[in-house]
Amino acid sequence: MPPEPPRVIPSTVAVMKHPIHPMLVVYPIALLSLTLPCDLVFAFSADPFWARAAFWLTLTGFAVGVIAAIVGMVDFFTMRRVRSHVSAWSHFICAVVLMALAAANLRERWDDATNVLPWGLALSAAMALLVVVTGWLGGTLTFGHAIGSFEHEVDSPDDPNRPFDR
Repeated sequence: MPPEPPRVIPSTVAVMKHPIHPMLVVYPIALLSLTLPCDLVFAFSADPFWARAAFWLTLTGFAVGVIAAIVGMVDFFTMRRVRSHVSAWSHFICAVVLMALAAANLRERWDDATNVLPWGLALSAAMALLVVVTGWLGGTLTFGHAIGSFEHEVDSPDDPNRPFDR
Protein backbone atom coordinates (compact mmCIF):
# COMPACT_ATOMS: atom_id res chain seq x y z
CA MET A 1 0.00 0.00 0.00
CA PRO A 2 1.49 3.39 -1.00
CA PRO A 3 2.11 5.93 1.77
CA GLU A 4 -0.70 8.40 2.41
CA PRO A 5 0.06 11.90 1.07
CA PRO A 6 0.50 14.61 3.66
CA ARG A 7 -2.73 16.21 4.87
CA VAL A 8 -1.46 19.74 4.30
CA ILE A 9 0.12 21.25 1.22
CA PRO A 10 2.71 23.84 2.23
CA SER A 11 3.19 26.92 0.08
CA THR A 12 6.30 27.19 -2.07
CA VAL A 13 6.35 30.97 -1.56
CA ALA A 14 6.55 31.36 2.20
CA VAL A 15 8.52 33.03 4.94
CA MET A 16 9.20 30.71 7.86
CA LYS A 17 6.44 28.40 6.53
CA HIS A 18 3.88 31.25 6.42
CA PRO A 19 2.44 31.56 2.89
CA ILE A 20 2.76 34.98 1.25
CA HIS A 21 -0.25 34.81 -1.10
CA PRO A 22 -2.92 34.72 1.66
CA MET A 23 -1.13 37.60 3.41
CA LEU A 24 -1.28 39.74 0.27
CA VAL A 25 -4.81 39.01 -0.97
CA VAL A 26 -6.48 40.73 1.97
CA TYR A 27 -5.50 44.11 0.48
CA PRO A 28 -7.03 43.76 -3.00
CA ILE A 29 -10.07 42.11 -1.41
CA ALA A 30 -10.62 45.12 0.85
CA LEU A 31 -9.68 47.78 -1.69
CA LEU A 32 -11.60 46.42 -4.67
CA SER A 33 -14.70 45.63 -2.63
CA LEU A 34 -14.85 49.26 -1.42
CA THR A 35 -14.95 50.63 -4.96
CA LEU A 36 -18.65 49.85 -5.41
CA PRO A 37 -19.83 51.64 -2.24
CA CYS A 38 -17.78 54.70 -3.23
CA ASP A 39 -19.30 54.66 -6.72
CA LEU A 40 -22.80 54.39 -5.26
CA VAL A 41 -22.20 57.33 -2.93
CA PHE A 42 -20.87 59.33 -5.88
CA ALA A 43 -23.89 58.38 -8.02
CA PHE A 44 -26.28 59.67 -5.35
CA SER A 45 -24.31 62.68 -4.10
CA ALA A 46 -22.32 63.82 -7.18
CA ASP A 47 -19.46 64.62 -4.78
CA PRO A 48 -16.26 64.06 -6.84
CA PHE A 49 -14.38 63.01 -3.69
CA TRP A 50 -16.12 59.62 -3.89
CA ALA A 51 -15.24 59.15 -7.56
CA ARG A 52 -11.58 59.93 -6.83
CA ALA A 53 -11.66 57.59 -3.82
CA ALA A 54 -13.04 54.79 -6.02
CA PHE A 55 -10.32 55.46 -8.60
CA TRP A 56 -7.54 55.23 -6.01
CA LEU A 57 -9.07 52.16 -4.37
CA THR A 58 -9.21 50.45 -7.75
CA LEU A 59 -5.68 51.50 -8.70
CA THR A 60 -4.17 50.36 -5.40
CA GLY A 61 -6.26 47.17 -5.32
CA PHE A 62 -5.18 46.36 -8.87
CA ALA A 63 -1.48 47.00 -8.13
CA VAL A 64 -1.43 44.84 -5.00
CA GLY A 65 -3.67 42.31 -6.74
CA VAL A 66 -1.10 41.89 -9.50
CA ILE A 67 1.61 41.21 -6.90
CA ALA A 68 -0.67 38.73 -5.08
CA ALA A 69 -1.50 37.12 -8.43
CA ILE A 70 2.16 36.62 -9.30
CA VAL A 71 2.84 34.99 -5.94
CA GLY A 72 -0.32 32.90 -6.28
CA MET A 73 0.68 31.77 -9.77
CA VAL A 74 4.09 30.66 -8.52
CA ASP A 75 2.34 28.56 -5.88
CA PHE A 76 -0.21 27.28 -8.40
CA PHE A 77 2.36 26.18 -10.97
CA THR A 78 4.94 24.79 -8.51
CA MET A 79 2.51 22.76 -6.37
CA ARG A 80 1.30 19.84 -8.51
CA ARG A 81 -1.35 18.66 -6.01
CA VAL A 82 -2.97 22.10 -6.00
CA ARG A 83 -3.80 21.86 -9.69
CA SER A 84 -5.83 18.69 -9.03
CA HIS A 85 -8.50 20.76 -7.24
CA VAL A 86 -11.32 22.22 -9.30
CA SER A 87 -11.59 25.05 -6.77
CA ALA A 88 -7.94 25.97 -7.45
CA TRP A 89 -8.63 26.31 -11.18
CA SER A 90 -11.84 28.22 -10.47
CA HIS A 91 -10.00 30.55 -8.08
CA PHE A 92 -7.27 31.09 -10.67
CA ILE A 93 -9.71 31.91 -13.48
CA CYS A 94 -11.90 34.17 -11.32
CA ALA A 95 -8.82 36.07 -10.09
CA VAL A 96 -7.64 36.65 -13.66
CA VAL A 97 -11.08 37.93 -14.67
CA LEU A 98 -11.19 40.12 -11.54
CA MET A 99 -7.85 41.71 -12.44
CA ALA A 100 -9.06 42.26 -16.02
CA LEU A 101 -12.20 43.99 -14.72
CA ALA A 102 -10.10 46.17 -12.41
CA ALA A 103 -7.86 47.13 -15.35
CA ALA A 104 -10.92 47.96 -17.47
CA ASN A 105 -12.36 50.00 -14.61
CA LEU A 106 -9.09 51.93 -14.33
CA ARG A 107 -9.03 52.55 -18.07
CA GLU A 108 -12.60 53.84 -17.95
CA ARG A 109 -11.65 56.40 -15.27
CA TRP A 110 -8.03 57.16 -16.21
CA ASP A 111 -8.62 60.53 -17.88
CA ASP A 112 -11.52 61.54 -15.64
CA ALA A 113 -12.08 59.88 -12.26
CA THR A 114 -15.71 61.06 -12.29
CA ASN A 115 -16.42 58.98 -15.41
CA VAL A 116 -18.37 56.55 -13.24
CA LEU A 117 -21.78 56.28 -14.88
CA PRO A 118 -22.73 53.89 -16.31
CA TRP A 119 -19.71 51.67 -17.10
CA GLY A 120 -17.55 52.45 -14.08
CA LEU A 121 -20.43 51.54 -11.77
CA ALA A 122 -21.17 48.37 -13.74
CA LEU A 123 -17.51 47.33 -13.63
CA SER A 124 -17.37 48.04 -9.89
CA ALA A 125 -20.45 45.89 -9.31
CA ALA A 126 -18.93 43.04 -11.34
CA MET A 127 -15.67 43.43 -9.40
CA ALA A 128 -17.52 43.28 -6.06
CA LEU A 129 -19.24 40.06 -7.10
CA LEU A 130 -15.97 38.49 -8.28
CA VAL A 131 -14.16 39.56 -5.10
CA VAL A 132 -16.69 37.53 -3.12
CA VAL A 133 -16.48 34.49 -5.41
CA THR A 134 -12.68 34.56 -5.71
CA GLY A 135 -12.22 35.09 -1.96
CA TRP A 136 -14.64 32.27 -1.17
CA LEU A 137 -12.77 29.90 -3.46
CA GLY A 138 -9.43 30.96 -1.98
CA GLY A 139 -10.78 30.36 1.51
CA THR A 140 -11.95 26.92 0.41
CA LEU A 141 -8.42 26.11 -0.73
CA THR A 142 -6.83 27.31 2.50
CA PHE A 143 -9.34 26.18 5.09
CA GLY A 144 -11.01 23.27 3.31
CA HIS A 145 -8.07 21.67 1.50
CA ALA A 146 -5.22 22.93 3.74
CA ILE A 147 -3.38 24.38 0.77
CA GLY A 148 -0.68 26.80 1.84
CA SER A 149 -0.85 25.43 5.37
CA PHE A 150 1.73 23.72 7.50
CA GLU A 151 1.70 21.37 10.43
CA HIS A 152 3.03 22.78 13.66
CA GLU A 153 5.72 20.81 15.37
CA VAL A 154 3.46 20.23 18.38
CA ASP A 155 0.87 18.53 16.16
CA SER A 156 0.91 14.78 16.18
CA PRO A 157 -1.26 12.25 14.38
CA ASP A 158 -2.71 11.14 17.74
CA ASP A 159 -3.68 14.67 18.85
CA PRO A 160 -7.52 14.90 18.88
CA ASN A 161 -7.30 18.67 18.34
CA ARG A 162 -5.14 18.32 15.25
CA PRO A 163 -6.40 20.60 12.49
CA PHE A 164 -7.98 19.20 9.33
CA ASP A 165 -8.80 15.83 10.89
CA ARG A 166 -12.43 16.60 11.63
